[in-house]
Amino acid sequence: MSFTEAKRKAIRKYMLDKIRCDDADFIKKTAENFGISETSVRRYIKDCLDKGTVTEDAERKTGLFLTTVTEQWDLENSGMLEEDDLYWKYISPSLDELPGNVQDIWYYSFTEIMNNAIDHSDGDRIRFGIQKDALYTEISIVDNGVGIFHNIQDYFKKQAGISLNSEQAAMELYKGRMTTDPERHSGEGIFFVSKMLSEFAVWSENTVYSYRCDDRDRFVQSHLISYYTKMERIGTMAVMKLENESKRTSKEIFHAFAPLEEGFVKTMIPMKEMCPLGDPVARSQARRILRRLDEFREIIFDFSGIDFMGQGFADEVFRVFQNQHPDITLTVINANESVLGMIRHVKR
Repeated sequence: MSFTEAKRKAIRKYMLDKIRCDDADFIKKTAENFGISETSVRRYIKDCLDKGTVTEDAERKTGLFLTTVTEQWDLENSGMLEEDDLYWKYISPSLDELPGNVQDIWYYSFTEIMNNAIDHSDGDRIRFGIQKDALYTEISIVDNGVGIFHNIQDYFKKQAGISLNSEQAAMELYKGRMTTDPERHSGEGIFFVSKMLSEFAVWSENTVYSYRCDDRDRFVQSHLISYYTKMERIGTMAVMKLENESKRTSKEIFHAFAPLEEGFVKTMIPMKEMCPLGDPVARSQARRILRRLDEFREIIFDFSGIDFMGQGFADEVFRVFQNQHPDITLTVINANESVLGMIRHVKR
C-alpha cells in the first residue's frame, strides 16, 4: 500500500513522539492509530535507525531514544554581553534547517529571555544550552542572580507597599506588562514568548511559572539537574520548547494580543495556573488576579481545567470589576456550564 507523503510524515511523527515519551507500546499504538501493520511500523523504525534519527538503547522501554544534539555554554555576565550576538554565534547554527517561522520564534524568544538574564539578574554568570532532536528543540538559560520572583516581590514592595509571596509574584507574569525596570523595558517579553512556544517555564527558588506544560515538574527538573553540578547558585532558569515543524508564527501572536495600531491591549488569564491550590472561590483570589488588569482593553479568562467557581470570586470579577471598568471587555473561554451559570447568576 502506498501512502501520501503527508500520511508518512504523520506516522513518523506519531511514532517518534511515542519513542520520545518512552512508551513501551509505541509499535502497537502506531499501527492501531493509522490502521497499518506492525511490520510497517518496524520498517519506519529501521529507516529512522539508518538515518540516525533514533538510536538503540536497551535500558529504555522502547529500546530506542531520539538522537539528540546537546550543547551548553558558560559565559561571564560582565556587562558586555549582547543577546543577539549570542543567538547568531551559538544558537542559530543548530537551527539552520528549520522553517523560517520557527527560526523567527526562536530568535525572538531567545533574545528576550537572554536579555532578562543579562539586564535584570544581577548575576555575574550565565549558562545556556540547547537540546535538539527530530521533533523538538529545547533551549534553557540560567543565571546566578537574585531570582526573577524576588525581583518582582521587591518591586511591588517598593512601588506599592504590597507584599507578595513567590507564587503571587509568578502570577503577575501571566498578565503581561510586568517589568521591574519600566524605564527601559515594556514587560511584554515573557508574555509573548510563552504564547509562541510549545512549552515554557521559569524556575526560581522552588517556584515555577509555566505555560502549556503538561508535566511541568518533569520539564523543569530535566534541565535543572544538568545545571546543579555546574553552577554554585541558580538564581533563575528559563526553559523553552518548540516543535521543529510548528506552524505558529510570531506575527500571529503579536496580532492577537497587540495589533500594531493599538499596542498591547489584550491579555489572557489561564485560571488553572492562577489558582494552583484549588478552584477560584474567594474574593481575595479575584483581587490578586485583577491587580493591574485595568491596563488592558480586553481580558480573556481561560477556564480550562476549572470545574467550579465560587460566587464571591465571580461577583468580584464579573460584576464589581466590570461595573468599575465598563469599557474593558471580559471574554470567557473553555468554561463548563457550572462556571457559565455562576457568571450569569452574579450578573443578574
